[in-house]
Amino acid sequence: MAEKSLKDIIKEEYVKCAKSASYFMKKYCMIQHPTKGKVPFHLYPFQEETLQDFQDNDRMIILKSRQLGISTLTAGYSLWTILFHNDKNILVVAIDQNTSKNLVTKVHVMFNNLPTWLKLKADESNKLSIRLSNGSQIKAVASSGTSGRSEALSLVIIDEAAFVDNAEELWASLQQTLSTGGRGIILSTPNGTGNFFHKTWIKAEASGAHNKFKTKRLPWQVHPERNQAWRDRQDEELGVRLAAQECDCDFSTSGNTVVSPEMIAYYSQTYVQEPIEKRGFDGNFWVWEIPDYSKN
Repeated sequence: MAEKSLKDIIKEEYVKCAKSASYFMKKYCMIQHPTKGKVPFHLYPFQEETLQDFQDNDRMIILKSRQLGISTLTAGYSLWTILFHNDKNILVVAIDQNTSKNLVTKVHVMFNNLPTWLKLKADESNKLSIRLSNGSQIKAVASSGTSGRSEALSLVIIDEAAFVDNAEELWASLQQTLSTGGRGIILSTPNGTGNFFHKTWIKAEASGAHNKFKTKRLPWQVHPERNQAWRDRQDEELGVRLAAQECDCDFSTSGNTVVSPEMIAYYSQTYVQEPIEKRGFDGNFWVWEIPDYSKN
């Protein structure tokens, strides 16, 4: 049997990469590690699972701990999308331009370190965007109520959405641009309750994806190299409140509240209970104790 030519081998590898974002990233993507420099992107099991969720769901909302590499994973998925699909338009939105630029920078690092046969010509390449010769592009912008309004988008990524002040207005604007089949990924650590990220998450959990979002909770424990000693160090380095926000995926212990998050959590765990009866046509009259009619 004749040996395969280099051209045939490259063709087979290209097809494998085009079919599987996971294969592409694990075999050919390099990432910038904070202490080790450029290293291969070896995906952890929870990252591979999240990547599959990206591909299987039109809307994803991810509640995550810090330093899990989810932004890097999203950058890799974005690169795979624009590299192997024509005319895809990806928009990265964050609280400011520097934050959104960070994700595009990760795309640059991966793209620049690909083997030549995997690369396409970049018609435009700068700190905020990459546009390839196949018509696909990724662009970073700061959040505003009009971000992406006039564009037809294939994928929108809102990074650290819980910290974006005008996120509801922003999402309302972006939804219109996604109406022709575009996808949305919203990711963040928690930042208190009542904001767009928290309300969207709660609605998605309560309705069973009635609002079309697939939820993904990624606390610090999902990382195979983390243990309780690591978590304890976060309390020492960040303080108890910020560490809870950054590591535990707990809305009630994050953000700034008048009453301390620890006190709220204590009362929630100690005293909160389900009512014994829910009355009224809409079930909004709740009874915890039957009244004693012998008393005035």
